[in-house]
Amino acid sequence: VPRFSVRAPVQVDYIFETDFQVMRYGGQSATIDNARVAIVEDGGCVAERVGDVAGKIAVVRPSTDCSLFEAAFTLEQMGASAVVFVRSARFKTPSTARVRFTDWKEGDPLMTVPVLSVTHSVGQLLQTAAVSKLRIDIETNTSIDVVKTFNVLCVGREGDSHSTVLVGSHLDSVAAGPGINDNGSGSASTLEIQLTLARIKFKPHNRIVFAWWSAEEDGLLGSRHFARELAHDWKNRWTSDVGVRWEDIALDLNFDMLASPNFIALVHNGTDAPENARTGSQRIQRVFEDYFVRHDYPYELTDMLAGSDFVPFVDNGVPAGGVLTGAGEFKSITERSKHGGLANAALDTCYHRDCDTLLNINMLALDRMSKAAMYA
Repeated sequence: VPRFSVRAPVQVDYIFETDFQVMRYGGQSATIDNARVAIVEDGGCVAERVGDVAGKIAVVRPSTDCSLFEAAFTLEQMGASAVVFVRSARFKTPSTARVRFTDWKEGDPLMTVPVLSVTHSVGQLLQTAAVSKLRIDIETNTSIDVVKTFNVLCVGREGDSHSTVLVGSHLDSVAAGPGINDNGSGSASTLEIQLTLARIKFKPHNRIVFAWWSAEEDGLLGSRHFARELAHDWKNRWTSDVGVRWEDIALDLNFDMLASPNFIALVHNGTDAPENARTGSQRIQRVFEDYFVRHDYPYELTDMLAGSDFVPFVDNGVPAGGVLTGAGEFKSITERSKHGGLANAALDTCYHRDCDTLLNINMLALDRMSKAAMYA
């Protein structure tokens, strides 16, 4: 269990996950004993304003002027032995945010020294203590390894290749569980759509490319890699071997979590897409809405701002949309009256947990949402 303790001027042992947290991508394992502390002003964004942090634990409040990674990496480069971010008072728990470039790619730097988050109350104590006397112990058990993974693409032979429809789902799960709903439900539905179209010898007007993205749970790395390679016209196998070009992708359909046990049928709101992808995304939204209206199924719109593999496409001007059934958010009493299920309970109580097994699948939701995906 990670350890974060104040040794002096008084001994205080803080509680992991309650008072402090090791942030994701927060460096390699380390044991730091009796270390001095440096209180960093201005968020640690500008090296010239940081002061002496060499060999010390840098305690800093995040700033909107730079990302967590930019601040932490600056402090590491200046010799800090660890970085401790103090969370805002509006949050009651420490942060588990990623300390890494959002659009990380192979060769980009990663943190080496430990990066922790502490609650606002713990931060207040650290920042108001006599810094000259303050000593801290830190012990972390983490590892950052860069490993090879891969996307799986199935490129159709029929249809207009200059107007390609991309149908995607992420294939990975979090380390904590098997991920049968997140996202076995989406990836299996995508596969079933492909197999069904092949079985009935469907002749599409548009070429269809089915994609199973890797490393979504690590920050959409698989889909970001695909979009980056094609959008920048870098040399890549998809273009050279099977003729998939960025300018030929007409739209992206994304299916992520289609069988939440306490589900609400959700359709991504195309209005949230950037301006250069908004009109097409709104048209995709209306297609899904048409499916639910035709079948008299209740549904809701949900945002399309972050969190799944549509992001690198809409961010680069490709319209996108999709359906989903919800994660850890709670169902209200009003929503329960419309959609059934349990009020004041999570849509998926096993979201990112080891109980996300076959027993976590709502078959009604899977049937209804996979058919919505097929309809589009």
